[in-house]
Amino acid sequence: MNKALRVPWRLLSFGVAWVLAQGIAESVLGPLFGVLSRSVGETVPIYPFTMLIGVASACYVALRFVDDVPWSVMALGDGAWQGKRIAGGALVGTAAILGTAGILWVVGALRLEAMPTASLDGAAFVQDSWGGTALRLLLLLGPAALWEELVFRGYLYAVAEEAAGRWVARLSSSVAFGAVHLMNPGANVRTTLVVMLAGLCLCLVRERTGSLPAAWSAHLGWNWVMAAVLHVPVSGLPFATPGYRATLSGSDWISGGAWGPEGGLVAMLVLGGSLAVGLRRHSSPTKT
Repeated sequence: MNKALRVPWRLLSFGVAWVLAQGIAESVLGPLFGVLSRSVGETVPIYPFTMLIGVASACYVALRFVDDVPWSVMALGDGAWQGKRIAGGALVGTAAILGTAGILWVVGALRLEAMPTASLDGAAFVQDSWGGTALRLLLLLGPAALWEELVFRGYLYAVAEEAAGRWVARLSSSVAFGAVHLMNPGANVRTTLVVMLAGLCLCLVRERTGSLPAAWSAHLGWNWVMAAVLHVPVSGLPFATPGYRATLSGSDWISGGAWGPEGGLVAMLVLGGSLAVGLRRHSSPTKT
């Protein structure tokens, strides 16, 4: 079958399998999460887990029954979950967001202020202790970042790369990644461009390590540091801020404003610089 004709069929099959599997997961897990929410006295989000189940199931169906290819096409082959690769990805993501926050702090656009109690600005998922909040955010953000990586740097990237090459895979998956985030509160052209740039950086992590889990840990490290360490919104979404929070001031174009530090010019410069360095090293010939 012609590759150009196969791409829409493959993506449609993936989407249908995703919707069906997620629907089943919601039906099965919904009552259990309802009981859990009542027992802890607050809403425990179900969507990261049902989304992950839906996407993982769709990947299995697509690779096994539609494409008939191994998991390695999604950078999930032997050694992909190696601890060294995952730790390296987490270090990259953590360093990038801490570098962004550090620059904002130096220029006076970010400061820390005390908070008397945990706050979610009206949203659910409240926890008074820093350690408890940090752990629960890890359990929430972990599956959320994983399903996004399985979709964008995983299956979509693999299909696009086979059909049109690596650069098309990078660009198409990153544009789709940015487009999905348009649904978040406060999203605009600027924040979408930064998310697309982050997507390109995650593509490079995937390529340089040969490991999708490394891209996942970089993604998770970036998000978790913002939510659990800096206590700032993540892509416009607020989280608990026990004890303190980082506040952003000045022009939203610089700091990111209500979207969080990942939505401003400083983040764009940090990500752009990282991308430039990564592309240069990726294209450099190996010395012998």
